[in-house]
Amino acid sequence: MNDDGKNHPLPVKSQEQAEHLARSLVDSLAGEYDLKVDGKTVHKEFRDCFGKEGESADDGRFDLTYAVRAALPEAEHGKAIRAMRKRLEAQGYKISGYREDKTKDPWALMDAKGGKDNLFVSVESYLPPTLLVFSVTTPCFLPPGTKQEQVSAPAPDAIPVTPKDPRLALMGPTGPAYADNPFG
Repeated sequence: MNDDGKNHPLPVKSQEQAEHLARSLVDSLAGEYDLKVDGKTVHKEFRDCFGKEGESADDGRFDLTYAVRAALPEAEHGKAIRAMRKRLEAQGYKISGYREDKTKDPWALMDAKGGKDNLFVSVESYLPPTLLVFSVTTPCFLPPGTKQEQVSAPAPDAIPVTPKDPRLALMGPTGPAYADNPFG
């Protein structure tokens, strides 16, 4: 039986290890430009993981979103992000978004995914314009010592009415039924 990868072994990390991984990446990027992140601005959120088809399990699997800010004069944002981009590319990250455009908000930003832990990282200008915000999202991790539950995708509906990630279900249905509505 083919499970399209949904029951492949998950990487194993504790929440503390996941947070350390995220913080280490941020610190290394900030260090690339001699920045110090402000520990008072840390925002972290551990969530239950969902599969791409809405699969869920009760085995404790989780992902982490970690964000923190660092002070930096606005005139240096582009130069700092360029240095961080170079470091990420050298570590095997794929840059998925990059901008230095003062007519846009945020004017300086970079998104990347990869590295040995398959992290998603974003660095961007933040208000007031003397801040950079770093955010890292981890893949789904299984806590140490936990047996991974084998999951099945829910039965497909004839017409899907919710997004694939159940956390987005409150956004309402999207699709062809709303094609003439400019707001979705």
